Amino acid sequence: MKEILLIAAFGAGFLSVQGQEMSGERQNDVMISPIELIAGPALNISYERLLNENSGIGVNVAYLLDNAGDDSGLQSQISPYYRMYFGKKYASGFFVEGFVPITTSNDGRYNYNVGPGYFESYFVPEKNTTVGIGVSFGGKWVARKNIIFEASIGIARRFGMDSDYDSAITGKGMLGIGYRF
Repeated sequence: MKEILLIAAFGAGFLSVQGQEMSGERQNDVMISPIELIAGPALNISYERLLNENSGIGVNVAYLLDNAGDDSGLQSQISPYYRMYFGKKYASGFFVEGFVPITTSNDGRYNYNVGPGYFESYFVPEKNTTVGIGVSFGGKWVARKNIIFEASIGIARRFGMDSDYDSAITGKGMLGIGYRF
């Protein structure tokens, strides 16, 4: 009886090893957008874990380094995403992704006090955090020595906005260079 169980265990182990797909492909991408870093100045970085040859999950982080001249008030955005690839090479070519932007912005409103003989106005700063849902598309190309290039653009609707604000739409983009490891 022990011999039958031993043979069955080895057989099941052999079948499970045969069922696993071993890939020699690298599974991690890290990327930065140098154009936004220079022109923004904003830090836009991305990490993606490739699930298979046609899909991956990741997170994109955009942080405004200096918002002195920015009227939108956007401070940071973290966007987890799921991406599907339609190229011939492993996890490259044209892609479509769904993402969930978690956006933090510095907003505010003016309050006015009017009375007999006086008028006063003052700004009350507020920090808003919203969550949204969006879609993005673009392309990713893998060059020699695992250098990757990406160009993508997306748009999302933010939920949880106060009716006083008109920035319910947010975007996401990447003109980046990175490394696959």
